[in-house]
Amino acid sequence: MICAEFVIRDNKVLAFSVEGHSGLAEAGSDILCASVSAMATLVINTLSEVFSAELALKIDEARPLISCKLKSVSQEAEVGAEGILRGFYIQLQDLAQVYPENLSIRTKK
Repeated sequence: MICAEFVIRDNKVLAFSVEGHSGLAEAGSDILCASVSAMATLVINTLSEVFSAELALKIDEARPLISCKLKSVSQEAEVGAEGILRGFYIQLQDLAQVYPENLSIRTKK
């Protein structure tokens, strides 16, 4: 199962982590794992390259684990950066409804 966790404070998504395999198919052929990985990479690249955000990242392919914490972002880019994080959260919630046995989501403050 893929376990996703989002840190949400004051109605703002500040960080996420995704860990594990969905078990939907064999590694390398699993469309759910590929989707989640691609979305996480898109979020990280957008935050760092488009919004010039400073991030705390941890990527461990052996576990597998991807975690990202927004450390700082300019005031001008803050709304956009939070928007991409919130969009990722919403998309994973939608996927968890379709694949409840393969993807779980939790939030913490």
